[in-house]
Amino acid sequence: MSDLQIQDLQIKQTFLERHVEEQDRVIYAMQSELAKLRKEIETLKEQASANSDDSDMPANEKPPHY
Repeated sequence: MSDLQIQDLQIKQTFLERHVEEQDRVIYAMQSELAKLRKEIETLKEQASANSDDSDMPANEKPPHY
C-alpha cells in the first residue's frame, strides 16, 4: 500500500471516528429528552385520571347550560 493510500485511509478513519462521536452525543441527548417526555406523559396521565375521577357529570350528559 502506498503512502497516499494509507493517508487517505487515515483521513477516512478520523472522519468516521468524529462522526460516531457526534452520533453518540445526539443519541444521548435524544435518550435524555425521551426520558423527560415519558415522565411528562405519566404526569399528564395521572392528572387526567384525577380529573376524571373528580368529575360529577357523566361524559354522556349535556352540561347544565344546554
